[in-house]
Amino acid sequence: MMIAFGLTSTNPVQSGAALPPSPVQSVAADGWQAVYPSPPAFFTPVTTPETLSVIRQGFTASATPTTVNESLTLMSRVRQPYPSQATLTADKVALSDFVYAADTLPPGVTNNSALSYPKPVAAWLTPDMERAQGASFTARLAVAHAYARAGRPVAAVTFIASDGSNTVQQTVSAMSSRAWASGLHAPYFEAAIPLATLNQGATCTLDVIIYPWVGTAFQASLNASAYPSINFTVLKFLNDRTGGYGQAYAYVNATTGNNGTAVVSATPATAAASPYLTVSAAAAAVRTFNNTTYSRNNASGGTIRLVAGEHTHATFQSVVIGEIPLVIEAENPSLKTTTIYKDAGANTLNSTPAKLKFKDITLKKIGASVTFLDNSAALATMDRMLVLENVVIDLNSTAAYGAWIYKTGRCWLIDVTSTGALGVTFDDFAGVAKHVNAIGCSGTFAGNQIYNAAACKFTGGLRRVPSGANVELGAGQLLSHCHITQTVNGSRALSSSAAVIDSRGFAAISCVLEQTTGNTAPNLSFHADGDLQAVENVLFIGNTVVGARTNWLYQDTGTTTVAKRGFMRFSVHAERNTKTDVFGTNAALVGNWPASFNVGARGNVALRGGTDGQGPGVGHWLGEVAALTDASGTSATPLAPAWVDDRSFDGAGGGNGDYTPAPGSALPLLPAGMAPFPVDQKGRSVANDGSARVGAIMAV
Repeated sequence: MMIAFGLTSTNPVQSGAALPPSPVQSVAADGWQAVYPSPPAFFTPVTTPETLSVIRQGFTASATPTTVNESLTLMSRVRQPYPSQATLTADKVALSDFVYAADTLPPGVTNNSALSYPKPVAAWLTPDMERAQGASFTARLAVAHAYARAGRPVAAVTFIASDGSNTVQQTVSAMSSRAWASGLHAPYFEAAIPLATLNQGATCTLDVIIYPWVGTAFQASLNASAYPSINFTVLKFLNDRTGGYGQAYAYVNATTGNNGTAVVSATPATAAASPYLTVSAAAAAVRTFNNTTYSRNNASGGTIRLVAGEHTHATFQSVVIGEIPLVIEAENPSLKTTTIYKDAGANTLNSTPAKLKFKDITLKKIGASVTFLDNSAALATMDRMLVLENVVIDLNSTAAYGAWIYKTGRCWLIDVTSTGALGVTFDDFAGVAKHVNAIGCSGTFAGNQIYNAAACKFTGGLRRVPSGANVELGAGQLLSHCHITQTVNGSRALSSSAAVIDSRGFAAISCVLEQTTGNTAPNLSFHADGDLQAVENVLFIGNTVVGARTNWLYQDTGTTTVAKRGFMRFSVHAERNTKTDVFGTNAALVGNWPASFNVGARGNVALRGGTDGQGPGVGHWLGEVAALTDASGTSATPLAPAWVDDRSFDGAGGGNGDYTPAPGSALPLLPAGMAPFPVDQKGRSVANDGSARVGAIMAV
């Protein structure tokens, strides 16, 4: 079901409106500390708040520039670093949120901030190089942003398609959602790009401009990664609105097919009457047919249809692919579980063409440690790609092997189901070029090569992908509306370390991270224990972390200051920790103070507080000061979220729990106007009127 969500405006300041005075004298270059001459010893931000009003840049739902009034709260005095942590600085105070260089402050307040507005984090939910037929091409874009509000992450998105000579564009300000094969929803901005004025047969580039509620516009072609990339970049598609590109069909019947008498045809029924015996023969014949009929000496855009039964893979990499992938699909999509394409029981290295799409079939593992699909991709050939759509992965009770699906370049998994307990398929193998985006997938997956995921229900663990010899560094990775269950005690549902996160950021929104078997290690570890990498623009918004603790943005070791800052909002944690200079007994370990002072945070919950057994305070792991509308319990008196069905280690175990808060839940309410997305992962509307609870499942 497709659901459209309407608009809710921000509160722009009228041109020339004056800001109220503030006791603050200036804002520091780090954007989170302010100078307050002779401040009080303690602030009471909840009962009698002192504030600093700012005017920020932003956009309306029509993508029109505007200004937005934000009120920042003075949260606490800033202390001296270790070993003088018991002594307060003379005039430094911590703000509830960051001030940016482009912000306008009240008269008399100097803005020394060197911070730029945070960038959006985005990912396509549409694969690259699709064939667009008919009147329009539908593209879907998932987005996250630090200043989400009014039921969506940003104000609007403009889609711009060009064939190199002609351009069409469409601005979208409502979000859509659908249930994927996983049963989960993930909202997205959707555009139906009209094709009539774009040249038939042209490879078109789809650019987007993202307009945040707060901040500056972000354009894929200018501000994202260079094409081709698994990270966010422009999207390309073939405009075949008239059908003039030409279609070739070949059928394969592994029982009655005959490679000597089979035919390729533009008419499916003609091809179906004379099937091939093998896929490799059919692929070669498609290339020959395309060359003879359409004057292109490749198999681009051909469709090979498999009759139900078991088909064994053999090498056909020599079949050249042009603009768009060769498609291998079931003759009858309703028979995908019995339309099987299996490995040969032995290695088939360098065996598939550069662009290939499997659809509506089952991929079955036969050999124990064999390579199955491999297109020889490397970092220098990231135009190579593999798409699996509505596919079942059956490891057939064999041992998991990370090179079964080997070098693929960019890999899209859409509505893919991995069956059985051994479904570890998309793990890294010796740093080869395997770069995965997963949408609507479910089953047991190893996630250290999964760059972006939306509406996925995984058993296993995900991590941010670090760079390697043939591995692209994850930049702007996005996890949206996923349920990740970790069943191994001592392992994490989500982790990141070992590589800098720059302004492109990392986002996890509306995700459940569930540990089911123990709490000896963190369930979420994000640049924590011993990590020495700089981090910025990390978004952790509307998530639920259950069963084991969260370790978040540590600077607990080392001898130099490493900057770490992010945005944690409306999320629930079993326990939450941020270690800093007092734990590391080193005055230099203050780069993560924005996280420790909970700057940019709001409405988070630590059910049992910090693992050190203390609430917020000097050197405490839960942070120096609670963010606005935060809530926390202790190990002795934990807060009661009243989950509908807790199947984490803290509950009944077993996984796949329902973390909807029942009536009477102790979780705080989401502030009115601050809903960060229109639906939760169950597809239920998230109220924007102040009645929803925080966490991944906000609908009640």
